[in-house]
Amino acid sequence: MVTIIEDESDNVPLVHSLQELTTESTRASAAPPLEYPNVSRIVRAGPKLGADGKPHYLIDDIPDNEKQRLIRESGLLKKYAKDKSHGAGSDHGSDVEDELQELQEEYDRASDIPLWMDAIIYTVGLAAVYGLFEALVNQQYSVEVTVTEVIQRMAKVAPALYAIVYGTLRFRKTRVVNLVMLVAACVSGCYFVHLNLHSPRLGIMRRAPGLVTMWIYFTFLMEVRPAIINAIVVALFWLIDPFKQVI
Repeated sequence: MVTIIEDESDNVPLVHSLQELTTESTRASAAPPLEYPNVSRIVRAGPKLGADGKPHYLIDDIPDNEKQRLIRESGLLKKYAKDKSHGAGSDHGSDVEDELQELQEEYDRASDIPLWMDAIIYTVGLAAVYGLFEALVNQQYSVEVTVTEVIQRMAKVAPALYAIVYGTLRFRKTRVVNLVMLVAACVSGCYFVHLNLHSPRLGIMRRAPGLVTMWIYFTFLMEVRPAIINAIVVALFWLIDPFKQVI
């Protein structure tokens, strides 16, 4: 007969065994401590260096004339002039105003295209518009016209167009010229509408291209509000037609 003797020292309760297993798994899965970077080794990012070794910022990519235009359109010149007239900023206002005045002069000198060349570009475009409407009017009334004749007529009106363009571009910022352009645009548009409604064929053929060209040019050169006023005036003239009973 075999007798089994149990050793009491090996009889470990189940609860204690589970606690030991849990403790060992927790130690094994514990993450290593975080290592904080050394602040002394951090290098702050600075501006990029250009080819000459000097710092190169994003604003350096903007042309100088564009900077002058932004300063000019921001209204800083008018603001400091107004502050000076009211006695504000008397300590440093004069220095800032001198700097802005120098920037304004540099902007005027650093224009990409001279005024006379800009006027030539506008004149070429307007002469092309004149020639286009000249051909369209003749085509509408079945009058044969050659390309040579259209070019000759464009060349004849080019000097007058250049004089008008140069004068308006030179003084376009004055209120008087803006008012004159508004009146001229309204008269050109209304007269063109009148010719289409009441004038005989010959009158339309001779006057319509020049009127349309001037109307388009003045409307293009004006600001938004005068251009809207011009469009409203011409539209009302076309709707009302005040000369329909006279002619």
